[in-house]
Amino acid sequence: MSKVLTVISREYLERVRSKSFVIGTVLGPALMSMFIVLPALMADKGGDDRRTIAIVDQSGVVRGPLSDALVEDGRKSLTLEPVAVGAGGLEAAITEMKTMIVDDTVHSGVVVPADFVETGKVSFYNKSVSSLVVRDEMLKPALNRVLREQRFSRSQVPDSLFNYLSARTDWNSIAVTAEGGEETQDESVSFIMAFALIMIIYIMVIMYGNHTLTAVIEEKSSRMVEVLLASVSPGEMMLGKVLGIGAAGLTQFGIWAAGFFFLSQRGVSMGEITLDVGFLTPVILGSFVMFFLLGFFLYATIYAGVGAMCNTIQDSQQFHMPLTMCMVIPMMMLTMVLRSPNSTISTVLSLVPLFSPVLMFMRVCVETPPFWQIGLSWLLMGISIWLSARLAGKLFRVGILMYGQAPTWATIARALRS
Repeated sequence: MSKVLTVISREYLERVRSKSFVIGTVLGPALMSMFIVLPALMADKGGDDRRTIAIVDQSGVVRGPLSDALVEDGRKSLTLEPVAVGAGGLEAAITEMKTMIVDDTVHSGVVVPADFVETGKVSFYNKSVSSLVVRDEMLKPALNRVLREQRFSRSQVPDSLFNYLSARTDWNSIAVTAEGGEETQDESVSFIMAFALIMIIYIMVIMYGNHTLTAVIEEKSSRMVEVLLASVSPGEMMLGKVLGIGAAGLTQFGIWAAGFFFLSQRGVSMGEITLDVGFLTPVILGSFVMFFLLGFFLYATIYAGVGAMCNTIQDSQQFHMPLTMCMVIPMMMLTMVLRSPNSTISTVLSLVPLFSPVLMFMRVCVETPPFWQIGLSWLLMGISIWLSARLAGKLFRVGILMYGQAPTWATIARALRS
């Protein structure tokens, strides 16, 4: 056991003393936040590009109210450019509008016929598919409101009745606790926090899994392994490497967690999102630690076995894709699980050991599943770690002293059968 502790200590100190560990600890949260905050900011700021929309308004009652509705909806970046129907008639006006679109004088164009209030029909002219975002998310809601107002006006509905009928629902979301109590809930913050934790698991598992693979290959190439194997068995060496690198990962995460807790206590916000540790209930926090540890050891043992069979980093490239896909596939299924966390397919997929760190943890965050399902996923992951450790041990014993020919899937299969 003391030999394993020596290997653990060596692997741990070697990593926490490296510059890459310090740089990664400092810049890691910033890089991770880019995956979360940047898309939201880009989506929000994306609407700030000023665009001019040409409008041919034959009805004569739409352009002004539509402009007001866009302002009320916060779409101040959209400007309406009227195109008059002159002596050439509607066809000439549309031709002029299309010329403006082709010349990039305007972004797109809308033609409102004279009978718009009766039919509700409009025509939208554009040059690219990206214009559909402007049509569906900006113009259509505002024009729907204008149509509704015009129809109420023609029906001589009093303003007071119109305002009463046009009132929108005001939602107050309340989470019911396990004890039947109530607590206020901010779904957007909860979702972002859950996604942030999943990204941490995803990045840390892949990053430290790759560290394990790289460490084994570098040790083989430096021939240090022959010296080490004179003192420790291959199994003890693999166990020490996995635990040492895992401890370094936990240290890095502990530093981030402490920083996060400190910032949350000071009420630090990112845009409209306030860091709130209230989201981290004991169930979520405990599940995060368990899925992080189990996910790391599951992938680390697989990476260590693959690394033992490879002589160079280039040799390992062919094995990267299948291993990475095992983490990418559940990320692609997150939306499905989010929409229906307790469906049969979500339940089954979240119990697959390679997918559990992402999918089961997402279920825990959005709608805590029965505890037996969480426990079953931990049990299956534990069994998978035991099996992968045995297989990785075989690969380690066979491959750690193997040099020369680049490994293939057939080589690995033969090593496992030996």
